[in-house]
Amino acid sequence: MTQHETTREWEELFKENGDQVDVNQLSRMLDKFTVDFPPEHVIQNTIDQAVFHVLQPREVTAVPLFKRIWGIVSFQTEYVAKWFWLVSALMFLSGYLITASCGYNPYKIIIILSPLPFILGILELFRSVDSGMSQIELTCKTSLPQTLMARLTVLGIYNIVLNTAMSVGLSWLVGMDLWRVVLFWFVPFTWISAVTLYLSTKFRGRALVPVVALVWSISVALAFSNPSVLSFLLSLNDVMFVVLSVLGLVLFASQIKLLYVRFKGGLLVEITD
Repeated sequence: MTQHETTREWEELFKENGDQVDVNQLSRMLDKFTVDFPPEHVIQNTIDQAVFHVLQPREVTAVPLFKRIWGIVSFQTEYVAKWFWLVSALMFLSGYLITASCGYNPYKIIIILSPLPFILGILELFRSVDSGMSQIELTCKTSLPQTLMARLTVLGIYNIVLNTAMSVGLSWLVGMDLWRVVLFWFVPFTWISAVTLYLSTKFRGRALVPVVALVWSISVALAFSNPSVLSFLLSLNDVMFVVLSVLGLVLFASQIKLLYVRFKGGLLVEITD
């Protein structure tokens, strides 16, 4: 019976009874559309099968887990805008060329440039939040916290690669101690990155990045205008740099954990939106 015919039958039934519906007649009419309730043993069998599959322990091996992590990270690598890769590489290349051609102090170049790619990366890290697309990402198979961690991994690895390449190039160019160079860039990288991540929970990336980059560059330039500052840093023991590096790494890791928790609870999305 079609919907049109059913509606017509209902209308005729109401007219015949003067809007007083015969319950028995209505019941007999609706019996045509009754779906038989499944037998008890069918219901129980369905429940047993569902419980069996839910409680089955999943075998988690390192290879599938690594493949999944690699898949998420590689996808986020493609997601990062091309301008970020290019601008970051050009900054370090410019620093190397300035040192090679103008004889500028390489330690100053390293300290100034070391955190800048990560600061710029905040724009890519929170692109979906700034553009109001985070609610869509919350519905994806890969959760928003996982996406955040993948982007952080991409940004961190790229920053480390650039700094390492710069360190090797400068140590080969001017005969600097490579270990010392690494310590010089790792301290500001961890500390400034941690501060930037903290500030990113308070302000939108598009407003935060230019301010932090400008403040950092001007502050370091003003500090190095005093020759005694660099002399003091060079006089510090390597142990002091190691301690500062460890403290900066701990602070950086704590900010990453805090961001993960806030994204997982949707708090950061709510605040920035």
